[in-house]
Amino acid sequence: MAWNRITIERERNQYKVCATDPKIEEANRANDKSDSPSSWKDPQVEYLFETQDQALKFVTLAMDIALPADEYSTAFDKFAKQAKDG
Repeated sequence: MAWNRITIERERNQYKVCATDPKIEEANRANDKSDSPSSWKDPQVEYLFETQDQALKFVTLAMDIALPADEYSTAFDKFAKQAKDG
């Protein structure tokens, strides 16, 4: 299960936004399945912003990418509902 998240931290006179990069997670999963030695990379990426408005705008724009709606458990809930509804 992916640990998707977005966090905002105050760094003195800046804001640091950390987010899960789904492309890095996907590459890590592909490396796990291959027979070659894996080169795991931390899927958490960091961005610095000078203002609160910039940080919040980034979070708003990145939310659907970094926090996908269909996680493992919610995907199964959706499939169960579809099966029941016919």
